[in-house]
Amino acid sequence: MERKILPKEFIQEVLIDEFKDIVDRHTYIAFSLVAIGIEFLGKCMLIECQDWHDISPDKAFNRGLDLLIKVDERYGTLNLKDELRNGFAHTLAPKSNIVLSELKDGTTHLLEAGGKTILVIEIFYGDFVKACIRVIAVEFPETDKMNKSFIRVEP
Repeated sequence: MERKILPKEFIQEVLIDEFKDIVDRHTYIAFSLVAIGIEFLGKCMLIECQDWHDISPDKAFNRGLDLLIKVDERYGTLNLKDELRNGFAHTLAPKSNIVLSELKDGTTHLLEAGGKTILVIEIFYGDFVKACIRVIAVEFPETDKMNKSFIRVEP
């Protein structure tokens, strides 16, 4: 039997729960997924746009980034869309101003060193989860895309 998944369920089950498994086991690819997830969260928040596939990626990413900036304003000083999201989308690597790290490396999240900014995946993901929770907490209008089936899956 087909299962319909609402956007808020998708956020919880995929962006929070499944991404966590990837953060724990596959650090590098986790950065790309969080970058893509930021854009998805922005799409969720654009109430004026009801077609998931007809939302400007720039507008969506910026709206998602606004959610991260509410968690930690230092994200506003980075060019995450160009440096991280676009870098991964086009070459599977961040651009030169971002350094990827994890807690076991002993580096400091959002530390600027030598003109580069360090992102620590466990902290970056934790902030992303806080942004996800903000979206889940929003009461969207009854007719909004957030209250309609997002994807359908077979069990």
